[in-house]
Amino acid sequence: MAREKKQRIATDAAPELRTNPFASLDLGPLREGPNIPPPTSSAPKKESTKRLLLRRSTAHRGGKTVLILEGFSPAWNESKLEDLLRKLKASLGCGGQLNGRSLEIQGDQPDRLQPLLESRGFVIKRGW
Repeated sequence: MAREKKQRIATDAAPELRTNPFASLDLGPLREGPNIPPPTSSAPKKESTKRLLLRRSTAHRGGKTVLILEGFSPAWNESKLEDLLRKLKASLGCGGQLNGRSLEIQGDQPDRLQPLLESRGFVIKRGW
């Protein structure tokens, strides 16, 4: 049996499809929006997001539990995250590490970790 040659499908767009469909629209003069001045405040600008996700994980850790804190705003650079991790480890008396933009705290102690974070102004959402 001889194989039939496949027919090629043209990928060139038809000439009528290459034009802008909105070019013929005439919107006329547009109205100006309301003139609202930007807010001026003497209060210091707070960080955009202080809402964190706290989740528990045991995967690839030999059955040991770690608590993972995620959702830090971009304003939190690596040195600020390391400083927060150092303070949390000292307060809880445990180990931990910085993994990308998330903190991993050793041990299953969310009831001790959550009040520490809330006292620093974070809002905690548990992921379990």
